[in-house]
Amino acid sequence: MSIHTIFAPGYFFGLSSALLSVLMATQLQASPAQVISLNDPNHCDLLDIPFDVDEIGDFSVFPADEALEHETVGTWNPVCVAHNLPLVDPVVEITNLTGRDLTEVWYIADPETRISNWDGFAEDAAFGTTPQAERLAFRLDHDLSDPGGMHHPLVGEDKTLDGIWEAGEKWRFVLQDYDNLLGLPPDAISSIGVGSTSMPLAGFVDSSGSIVAIPEPASLAMLGLGLIPTLGIARRRRR
Repeated sequence: MSIHTIFAPGYFFGLSSALLSVLMATQLQASPAQVISLNDPNHCDLLDIPFDVDEIGDFSVFPADEALEHETVGTWNPVCVAHNLPLVDPVVEITNLTGRDLTEVWYIADPETRISNWDGFAEDAAFGTTPQAERLAFRLDHDLSDPGGMHHPLVGEDKTLDGIWEAGEKWRFVLQDYDNLLGLPPDAISSIGVGSTSMPLAGFVDSSGSIVAIPEPASLAMLGLGLIPTLGIARRRRR
């Protein structure tokens, strides 16, 4: 038996209004950030963070549509060999709890964090036009999502191996030669704000880095209406 849907007059106008309402509501929930980024031609790979991104962080702090779970799960081999130091390379696992697929994802270190596998520098736009060198950042990718690239810190996906951080998917990535001046763990991704604006929660420092991603408002709006299970966007060409 087939099911037929009949669209009443004015249906599409109403649908557009509904999509706009959902979009406005979800944007109010989100944790948007404006980031200035700079590639480092003398280091690992391209960075290319767009100006407008969403920050994704600890589920107990961030809105539900910007939430993740995080854990340090072990160590790995160097992922940017040319700049490797004889230190430990921890692996951080993050689980996408946002309810949507994210096609471009980056890690931005807090000022107190040191790593050796950066692609460039990133800072909150409120702090000027040139990010400072201690705001180290890299794109989370592997050899399938960034063929020909020299730096692949993304070392595990538990769903499709495609470089798309699907809703509910666990990713594992390497923080090469990680160190934090405050003794915080590699997976401390709990403060809203990136770079110099990564502020402590309830009066104590609780963040060693941030995860940011390209917003997908259209797919999120349709997800809110239950029209589609997931909707991704085409990957940007990096080369």
